[in-house]
Formats: sequence, structure tokens, C-alpha cells
Amino acid sequence: MNSRKNKSSAFSLVEILIVIVMISAGILPIYSLMRSGQKRIVRADTRTMATLFGTSALELARTLGYDKAQKLHKDDEFLELQKTADNNGFELHFEPVLQPVTPMPPDAKPMFLLRIKITVVSKHKTATSDVPVLTFVSILTDSRYNFY
Repeated sequence: MNSRKNKSSAFSLVEILIVIVMISAGILPIYSLMRSGQKRIVRADTRTMATLFGTSALELARTLGYDKAQKLHKDDEFLELQKTADNNGFELHFEPVLQPVTPMPPDAKPMFLLRIKITVVSKHKTATSDVPVLTFVSILTDSRYNFY
């Protein structure tokens, strides 16, 4: 009779394996959710940083005005912003384009709008972080002219 009591109080190997499988089945989906959430957080953080650098460069161009914004790539503050972006894994590209205002009266002096294009590119692209190239555009007018 003593041997019968000892057998019934212990767990069999099959029971232990079933419990381990059940626990594993519960933990794996949770781990998968944590992993995908972590990827989304990294992606959102990268996009946020890229947006901050792009908008900062664009606001700097607007602050400098029409004439100085044409030479933004030589401005000390923009160079500092480019250096900070580079340290954080981004490249800032500046492209100014003078666009003529048309149609113009025959005797009028030609006028131009300054189209500022700032492109932010992540230097650390991986298969899991699909950060697009962000482009910011603004148009500045020469304050010496009135546009109607």
C-alpha cells in the first residue's frame, strides 16, 4: 500500500512535458508581440528624428530670408545642424532652385521665387527599418517685390 500512495502523488514525465508545451504556447505569441512592438518603436523614433532635422533646416532657411537662404549650405548654423544630424545617423541635403515668376509683363524685370528643398536620409538602413527618404520643401519670395 505504501508504494501506491507514492505513485499517485508524483507527476509523470508526460504530464510535465504537456505543461511545458502549454507554457511555451503561451509565451511565444507574447514574445512575438514584444519584438514587433520594439521594431515599430525604433522606426517611429527614426522618423521623428528625421522630421526634426528636416523641419529645423527648413525653419533656418525661412529665418535667414530670401538672399541668405540661397547660400544655406555655407551658413554656420546649418553646418552645425548637418553635423548633429550626421552624429545621429542622418544626412541632410540642401537644394536651392530659383524659379522664374511667369507670366511677366514685357518690360518688367524678371522675378524669381526661391524653392528650398531639404532631404533627410537615414544612414543606417536595415531590412527591419523601412525609413523613407524625407523631403521638405518651402518657397521663399524676395521681399523687395510684391506678388499679387
